[in-house]
Amino acid sequence: MYRMAGLALAAAAWLAAPTPALAVDAVKPLQAVAFSVADDNLRQFGFALESAALADRVRANLAEWEFPLPGQGPFSHALQAKLGKVARRETPVGFSFSSGNSDPRAAEFQKADVLPITCTLRDAGNQAVLIERESTFSAHAFGKDVAQSYVTDKLVDQISTACLDVLEHAPLPKTEGRVKTALFKPKWMPDVRVEVREIPAAASGGEGSGTPAAIGDEPKKEVIIHNQGNPVIFTFGHERK
Repeated sequence: MYRMAGLALAAAAWLAAPTPALAVDAVKPLQAVAFSVADDNLRQFGFALESAALADRVRANLAEWEFPLPGQGPFSHALQAKLGKVARRETPVGFSFSSGNSDPRAAEFQKADVLPITCTLRDAGNQAVLIERESTFSAHAFGKDVAQSYVTDKLVDQISTACLDVLEHAPLPKTEGRVKTALFKPKWMPDVRVEVREIPAAASGGEGSGTPAAIGDEPKKEVIIHNQGNPVIFTFGHERK
């Protein structure tokens, strides 16, 4: 029997990630970010992985999104990705299918082998942690008979996705002149990207709109899950869409 994992719950878990404690005006802008991949758990896939080689490819992907990641310093910030161990956990954000017990009370309900990746952004001067987030990804691509090149490519995509999420949620004034993502087409796209938008009450309902305004004129929230296919959009408001 096949079932589809709870996408709305996964999106809610993503939104519940720890938020930075520092105010935007208390930190400096992103000027030059040093990127590295920690050596932890790089041998769990059956072959040796070079952290420096992974970092070079991830750095190139993130630079496609107009973030300043030069190869040499001086640096204003430090960004590091750390792989966890593949474990049986809740299904990651996105669509997933699995076979097994469909009983929500079962121990294996909505569980899968996932790879956790933690990305941390620090101030390069005082080493203060500005934001740290963990993302989880399906580990089904890391089987024993899979080619090393395929595993490496998949890891680069997943690390890039996790760290792009951190950079986009960093409590920092972005560099002036950074192109908005809606206006350019980067060569690299993340596996999955969650975007949260607020829809003002005037936009969602008002005079002449034919649609009643939200209760108390409170803004709605729209959660968009961008994937490699068509984006999935959730709109939260009193209509409970």
